Amino acid sequence: MLNNPTHPSDLSRFVHALKAVADPTRVRLLALLSHGELAVHEICQILDQSQPRVSRHLRLLTEAGFLVRFREQKLVYYRPPAEGQGRAWWDLLRQMLSMDDAQLEQDRQRMISVRSGLQGAASAASAQGPDGLEDLAALLLEEIGPVGIGSLLDIGTGTGRMIEVLGRRAQHAVGVDISTSALKLARTRVHGAGLAHVEFQRGDMYRLPSPDASFDLVSLDRVLAGAERPEAAIAEAARALKAGGRLLIVESFDDIAARGDNPLRLLRRWIAAARLQAQRLHPCYLESGHYLIALAGRPEAQQAAA
Repeated sequence: MLNNPTHPSDLSRFVHALKAVADPTRVRLLALLSHGELAVHEICQILDQSQPRVSRHLRLLTEAGFLVRFREQKLVYYRPPAEGQGRAWWDLLRQMLSMDDAQLEQDRQRMISVRSGLQGAASAASAQGPDGLEDLAALLLEEIGPVGIGSLLDIGTGTGRMIEVLGRRAQHAVGVDISTSALKLARTRVHGAGLAHVEFQRGDMYRLPSPDASFDLVSLDRVLAGAERPEAAIAEAARALKAGGRLLIVESFDDIAARGDNPLRLLRRWIAAARLQAQRLHPCYLESGHYLIALAGRPEAQQAAA
């Protein structure tokens, strides 16, 4: 568990981590957050404890590396880390816990109750797959192939319809949207579907809160047709792609056509402007609508130069 158990700093960090979880409430917090991201006020309601007390427990777990804290406008959220030593320790502790424990199950049921205001809308949205678009979901999974995705970024995630489908193939997934209300619904919908490994972040598609070259697949689901600067949105998505990564674009054929050019030619031009190469680009008629789907990646010469 330790990288170098004889190194004083490693030993000190390990002891600090053990002390951080040596409390029943903090163990309950870790079990609770294994179901997905939660805001502080939600956690207080679930545990029926005061905000100062809950915040102290959360601070200790964050300092020890078990949790990540982030702000979304006026709300503060917590989630497990996606990687690193803290994640390794968190996973080990999670394996040791019996999630059938009466107290932990009670906490989970209270979490469902606290989120019940959004649960109805989320259930209605996901009752028939991604907004009732089962045919499109099946086609997208066929497009990306049977191999696991690795890391996924879904830009303009909205209520989580795309990430609910693709996130099942990913080891780690992040949904980004500018709308706080949409993200609240996406959390309820996607985490309620058991996809606790999915994170959500508030962000602008022109200035993504993501490092360069950090995702294996980046998806854009029907956000370009109405965008003021679609080329810039694709360029920002390309920045987040790893070498060898792929960009998946889904658009309404008619909405792209409404911009006054041949939809295939227009989408190819946008992709090329981002220094990407269209690998597959085709329109498709499905029961749920007329779509334009594209897969793009970096040209081989460009990857070699990088």
